[in-house]
Amino acid sequence: MLATLRNRNFSLLWLGGLISLSGNWILLTALPFYVYNLTGSALATSGLMMAYIAPGIVFGSVAGVFVDRWDRRRTMIGVSLAQAAVIPLLVLVRSPEQIWLVYLVAFLEAGLGQFFGPAENALLPTLVGEEHLVSANSLNAMNDNLARMIGPALGGVLLGMLGLSSVIWADALSYLAVGLLVMLMSAPARPPRSQPDVVAEKAVGQWRQVWQEWLAGLRLVRHDQLLLAIFAVFGIALFGDAILSALLVVFVQDGMGLGPVEFGWIMTARGVGGLLGGLLIAQFGSKFKPVQLIGGGLAVSGLLILVMVNVPSLPVVMGLMVVGGPFFMGWIISGWTLLQTSTADEFRGRVFGAFGTTTTLLMFVGSGLAGLLADYLGATSLLNTAALIYVVAGVFGWVVLKRVMGMRG
Repeated sequence: MLATLRNRNFSLLWLGGLISLSGNWILLTALPFYVYNLTGSALATSGLMMAYIAPGIVFGSVAGVFVDRWDRRRTMIGVSLAQAAVIPLLVLVRSPEQIWLVYLVAFLEAGLGQFFGPAENALLPTLVGEEHLVSANSLNAMNDNLARMIGPALGGVLLGMLGLSSVIWADALSYLAVGLLVMLMSAPARPPRSQPDVVAEKAVGQWRQVWQEWLAGLRLVRHDQLLLAIFAVFGIALFGDAILSALLVVFVQDGMGLGPVEFGWIMTARGVGGLLGGLLIAQFGSKFKPVQLIGGGLAVSGLLILVMVNVPSLPVVMGLMVVGGPFFMGWIISGWTLLQTSTADEFRGRVFGAFGTTTTLLMFVGSGLAGLLADYLGATSLLNTAALIYVVAGVFGWVVLKRVMGMRG
């Protein structure tokens, strides 16, 4: 890893990534809290999550078409500077009537990000060479975990002590820093491979292809009991997770009586749990069967959420976030691996495409439904429901996956 970090171009990119991701988590922690305080509406708060999810549905499949035909370094610079220009628009939001501007900024920021990620991933092999690619990807994964621990705590403190403006400018400056760091990189220039009208035509074709491949992937899944079971288990679980994520801010403020600083601590604890869980599953996951990690991990996660919701104490919630990390990562990692190993190579792309689109749509719907019902039923009752959905997914997964995998031998 040290040899990879000595690569000037990669170290600039790596530092930029850490700054950018930390800035993202600063805003993602503070903005939902601000929206809920401004509107008093769980639906308005869940709308923010929907605005962040939607670009993945709209642009996720076609961004790579453009990235492959643009200069990747310039794309990253342009995207970062555009994000830095968009974020400050949030300072104009002063009343609930202006909440549409929050959604617009969130959609634009996330939409631009759909182009940055593919450009970075495509550029990386040309910066470090194939012999250092595994190390570079590992360092980038470390970035995400570090940002999940740094950003939320800082976002909560900034919002609580200095207000939303400090959060906005911190995120905008992080994007500026990324743009400047990428400018300092030396990367081979790539002339456009197609004219703009040809690129646009191919992008439209890509949307059609995604729709066709999604349907093709679903047809394959429908005729494979194991794949169908994995889709069903993950669909149920991620629907419940969308409810949890959409209403966590409401629960912390109304159910626990806490503010943005404490919410930042809770989100940081969640990041620590994810990091710890990833390390433990990487080390010991092979000692357990997929059914145990998926079914058991989901069921235990649901029970821990149930305790968290009904014992609304800050130390308890933070502790459960950390303790729950290995169980959460267990079902995520094992389920992803099982999907990979259960799909023939020639069908894997279509199946994963169908999986990604289906789960993203379910999370989008779950977020909206959570916000709509929370204003009438209350966040606590819906979070208890989300916990039970986790448990149901775990029991269903244990029974069905065990039966289907037993039939396969």
